[in-house]
Amino acid sequence: MDKPFPPQAQDEVSYLVNIARDAFGHLVQGISVFDDDLTLVFFNDRLMELLDLPKSLVKVGTSLADMFRYNAERGEYGPGDVEAQVRQRIELARQFTPHSFQRQRPSGVILQIDGSPMSSGGFVTTYTDITEKVMYEAFLKGIIEASPAGFGISRLDDGKLSFVNSRLADMFGMPASEMVGFHAGDLYANLQDRQVILEKCRLEGEVTDYEVTLKRRSGELFPALMSLSPTSYRNAPSYFAWVYDISSLKQAQQLQSEMEHELNQAQKLEAVGQLAGGIAHEINTPSQYIWDNLKFLAETHRDLGRLLERSLALIERIPPDSPLQEARSELMAQKQAVDIEYLLSEVPTAIEQSIKGISEISRLIMAMREFAHPGDESGKAPVDINHLLENTLTITRSEWKHLATMESRLDPSLPYVSCNPGEINQVFLNLLVNAAHAIEGKAMAGKGRISVSSQRQDDQVLIRIGDNGTGIPVTIQERIFEPFFTTREVGSGTGQGLSIARHIIVKKHGGELCFATEPGKGTVFSVTLPILGME
Repeated sequence: MDKPFPPQAQDEVSYLVNIARDAFGHLVQGISVFDDDLTLVFFNDRLMELLDLPKSLVKVGTSLADMFRYNAERGEYGPGDVEAQVRQRIELARQFTPHSFQRQRPSGVILQIDGSPMSSGGFVTTYTDITEKVMYEAFLKGIIEASPAGFGISRLDDGKLSFVNSRLADMFGMPASEMVGFHAGDLYANLQDRQVILEKCRLEGEVTDYEVTLKRRSGELFPALMSLSPTSYRNAPSYFAWVYDISSLKQAQQLQSEMEHELNQAQKLEAVGQLAGGIAHEINTPSQYIWDNLKFLAETHRDLGRLLERSLALIERIPPDSPLQEARSELMAQKQAVDIEYLLSEVPTAIEQSIKGISEISRLIMAMREFAHPGDESGKAPVDINHLLENTLTITRSEWKHLATMESRLDPSLPYVSCNPGEINQVFLNLLVNAAHAIEGKAMAGKGRISVSSQRQDDQVLIRIGDNGTGIPVTIQERIFEPFFTTREVGSGTGQGLSIARHIIVKKHGGELCFATEPGKGTVFSVTLPILGME
């Protein structure tokens, strides 16, 4: 660039032009000024560097058409007719309207070109090398696209999205191109949540991991964590947000909560089982004493009865004139007073009934001991399902004996099943207690009916436990296996019985638990367990 001449050698206008050229020569931007005839009247050296133009071309008085023609001939505008390319650009330039666009030169340099009309006619244009900026933005967008979290930018003024990554678009079930222009408020299940998070961001400067409920395009709601910060995007005040879909995390937390509750219940049952087993053990010893003594009394009564009958027969034979006649009369009177015939006939019956009662107590104690300590709880073992059912019927007898008659049809040829006996006991216990409650909740004349059956079906064992109680209403049939769902009054049940039963049968044993019901007439639960070669 020529050095400016001293003021005394130039008129004032020329001096100011040279001063301006010298000043603008230090800018990183290229500058050109064309008058209303589209003739170059001002420029700086940076213009020639950025556009790679020869000095012979870039000088005051050069027409814009000549500069367009030079670029077209060297392929700056791509393939096509040179004159057509020049005419097209001259027509646009003659409109003298503001313009802003990016152009990538064949060398790879990306220029931001911004033109503005001047009040005196013509226009001034700036040329900025934004290659590094564009590459950095592309790099950032690549990182954002690869992020497992959703990312979006919304404008402050109208709340519309101006940028989203594909993860956010997938999260809401719509194309990214369609989401741009979408109002951010429409993504919330409750618009008030957005107002709260924006106010929180305004007061605190940013928001981190705020839990909200969002809405997919299908209408499905899902929980999310959102982090929000103010920013500027494309010269507009905006917010950028990171969004994490935590549906899986919530499900995992729910599962963990259920497992913890199940473990807690199992620990309680284990404690109760240990207590019951200890009590059963303590009762078993005196019960055995009673059993042995009753057996002794039964045998002794028979012997004493025969002796007494023989003695009375001999006394009856004492003659009237015998010195023993007075003693005989006294004994006969005593015999009449105690009704010896009644005692001899009823005492054996009382002893027999007592022996039967203590037998029932012993059977209940043995069932309780097996129920409380069913074997190795750490794994599965070959188990007689019929024996488990019989023990459970004994344990639960107090629940149903006043409400229902029991119909038991157990297949004696049933093969052993590989299972955890303690857990299967728990399933049978829940189903039998539920059957008793179903009958209790139905007004009926006389007792209800509970049926228990077992049979083999190919490589599985099928157990059915049914009742003629209230049945399951249609409105809740899909929910009865849900954790914590119960139709009983608060405090009468946890709602975990059927949920735990299904988890034990389906998840832990690879079987099935289903039901057939008719409201008002009853329900039958069916349990299938694989035999797994246990024959």
